[in-house]
Amino acid sequence: MREAVDHADAVLDITGLRALRVLLHAGTSAYWPLVKSTPVQQIHAYSKTVQSLCRHWDSGSDYAPDPVISERQRAQQRDVIEWLELCAARSGTRWIEPVESVASYVMMVVQGSVLRWLADCDDEVVLVAFDDLVSNLVTRAVDA
Repeated sequence: MREAVDHADAVLDITGLRALRVLLHAGTSAYWPLVKSTPVQQIHAYSKTVQSLCRHWDSGSDYAPDPVISERQRAQQRDVIEWLELCAARSGTRWIEPVESVASYVMMVVQGSVLRWLADCDDEVVLVAFDDLVSNLVTRAVDA
């Protein structure tokens, strides 16, 4: 996704929220083909996560997170934060909410969208969801 943002940034002649929208779209547009090309790996990752969570919660956990899955989520969140901060820096914008919260929202939308696609293979639904995601993200930023 960084390469896609770098490429889009190299040809941008705008800044601010319009530029942020372009850079965010560049990232999501680069991410989607990677997911779509690996459906078996995607579903196995979901399955493995759900199986681990079932074992964790079946053990009678007292609302404590599974340490392995929790760390995996934090690592993914760090990647999303890096992407969001890159897009903001390149566009001359800043996030008006904690970037950690914005990244969590991104992860939830993306994970849900991928799971939906794995169920029905409807690319259009995912592309609309990603477009809506970008539109929502732009409302969480301001010109720096």
